Amino acid sequence: MTEQRRSRRILASIPLEIECDGAPQPAMTGVINLNGALIPSPLNWPTGSELRIKNPDTELQTLGRVVWRGNLDSSGWYKLGVEFQFVLTGSSRSSIRARE
Repeated sequence: MTEQRRSRRILASIPLEIECDGAPQPAMTGVINLNGALIPSPLNWPTGSELRIKNPDTELQTLGRVVWRGNLDSSGWYKLGVEFQFVLTGSSRSSIRARE
């Protein structure tokens, strides 16, 4: 069985701040591509949650939606499957729609 993805996945540990109705929470990417990411998080947001995701090093931001969530792992974090809605670039805040 061949896996069909919209874009290639990359293993990468990128520090993030995730916000959903409150203060930013620390998180880290596990796998990322142009359309979304697998994000281990200390909070287990419900499927459908709208998240603001920011890379504090580059100031790059995007909005995403939790489309899948896993159980608590041995490190005490949850795995979240997040689909990006669009990217908000640093100072210009112009939006780029995720490719379908």
